[in-house]
Amino acid sequence: MPDQIYHRLKKKPARGLEKFLGELELEIMTIVWEREPVSVSDVLTTLAEKKRDLAYTTIMTVMGRLVEKGWLTAEKRGRAHFYRAVRSRHDAEAEAVGEVVRALLQDFGEVAVAQFVKELDEIDPTQLARLAELAREAEREE
Repeated sequence: MPDQIYHRLKKKPARGLEKFLGELELEIMTIVWEREPVSVSDVLTTLAEKKRDLAYTTIMTVMGRLVEKGWLTAEKRGRAHFYRAVRSRHDAEAEAVGEVVRALLQDFGEVAVAQFVKELDEIDPTQLARLAELAREAEREE
């Protein structure tokens, strides 16, 4: 898995979850997070409003792949499937960051930790205090 992460990071300059999902996958996930549960038709309509002209089958295929990848769940209601996110956007981002950090630590060990510490020295003290509070909150949630 770490090789896939580094390859993906090197391959395209992307931010956030774009490093883990394709552009259309992320657009669909954003719609799901905002409006769940959604059908393929709901997503297609929302994308059309954003001037994205895509085929129903394209959206259906991508959403099916997101189910296979563990990002979405599908529930059949009548003839339509309705999709929900497996985790919130915040939780998905936290999981993605954790995956990257674990990969860096596994591959680089002490060098990765030293680099994290060096980067922390460059952060504004107010922002660093906020990060420390976020870490405490995450620890309490576990």
